[in-house]
Amino acid sequence: MIKIIKDYIHKHSISLSVTVICIYALFLRLAVLYRHTLWIDEIYYLGPLKGTFLEFIKAIPKAEFCSYLSGDLFIFYPFFKIFAYNKWGLAIPCVISSILGFYLLFLICKRYLRSIWAYLITFAIVAFNATLINHATEIRTYIFLPTLALAIFYVCLRIADVNFQPVALKRAGVILTFIFVIWFHVYGIIMFIVSFLFALLSKIKDEDSGNYLKNAFSLVFVTLCFSMPFWLYCVFGPHLSYTELGINTFDYIPNPSQDIVGFLKGIFGNLIGYKKLYFMLLGMFVPFIFSYKDRYRQLLFLVIMIMLPISLILASDVVQKYWFIQRQFIWVMPLFAFFLGWTWDSFFALLRQRFIKK
Repeated sequence: MIKIIKDYIHKHSISLSVTVICIYALFLRLAVLYRHTLWIDEIYYLGPLKGTFLEFIKAIPKAEFCSYLSGDLFIFYPFFKIFAYNKWGLAIPCVISSILGFYLLFLICKRYLRSIWAYLITFAIVAFNATLINHATEIRTYIFLPTLALAIFYVCLRIADVNFQPVALKRAGVILTFIFVIWFHVYGIIMFIVSFLFALLSKIKDEDSGNYLKNAFSLVFVTLCFSMPFWLYCVFGPHLSYTELGINTFDYIPNPSQDIVGFLKGIFGNLIGYKKLYFMLLGMFVPFIFSYKDRYRQLLFLVIMIMLPISLILASDVVQKYWFIQRQFIWVMPLFAFFLGWTWDSFFALLRQRFIKK
């Protein structure tokens, strides 16, 4: 019996270890909820949900910066009608989103990671990230964004497996998923673009790339034709304006043109979100120093999935005169954790190969 248990633990060591970390991560998030009381931003955020559904629909453009690109409000609406201002009842979709996010991250890791240490690095960074913890049970949009980003990234990887040509029924499901993410939040369009771009460019070296591009263009074209009219209406139509609030964009993260070191600390420190794990940032330099099979994809991932979305968010904040703050790129944080797990995994593989040769 003991041998059977040992064999089971050895065979499933990765999934069991990840499960333990995720349970502890969920405990940390619920502990914050236990000490938390709804604050002014959350109470204001719940304001449009008070009336009937029709009143709720009419109130959204007056309360939200991007009008109906507020899928989180539609999720919270039935829970608010049932639980009113009870924080535990309102947090139910937040907890579900967290659990789903952990599962999606695990599915992504299974595609690329080989060692248990890489999984531990990835999930430890996610588990202890302060921004992810603090916003995990906050009654606002931020808990849903990491899960959405992981979901659309995973979908893009899956359709890349079939050369961007899923069968008819799955094709419709993929397009609907893309549209849902684009309409859920204003950043949804960025999530879609960077995820699709990475999935496409990561296969560009393969043979028959011409067919990949044609199939990919067809998916993108149909998706944008259906999604962009409504997206443009929400962004440029009636909505709450923040251009006259007199906000200094760099109140929280230093201006890169004046303090590049402070800016980089603000970015990468928040991407890790836990000082004791800052040394894991050394994994960023692995693909710049060593040559190995996944090097191209890892550099591509860093540029497209991490640097590009943060740059677009920064540019948008500068133009719109809004704060550049870490909660805006909260959805990049689990992707960055995966990136570090992936690079450290490659480093461990290189060490193992050299040790075996010796």
